[in-house]
Amino acid sequence: MFRHPATSAPAVRPALVSDMHLDFRTSNETLFLLVELSDAMKRGVRHYRLDGTPLDQLNKVVEALIFDGEVFFDDAASAAPLGH
Repeated sequence: MFRHPATSAPAVRPALVSDMHLDFRTSNETLFLLVELSDAMKRGVRHYRLDGTPLDQLNKVVEALIFDGEVFFDDAASAAPLGH
């Protein structure tokens, strides 16, 4: 009566290098990281993958941090950060 759909092989994703958890409701550290990254990008800080690929969106920077473990940045042409 009830048929189970054929199970296919799960999508292959690279292993996580980072243990970063993106939980916006309970993790103040995650929220702080996203705010700081967003602020840096607004000031003109450029981010890059380890292979030199430019990361021009916040989502891409976060994905690179999760899957690559780190990113490079260039803040030479950026504005000075605002004081907290």
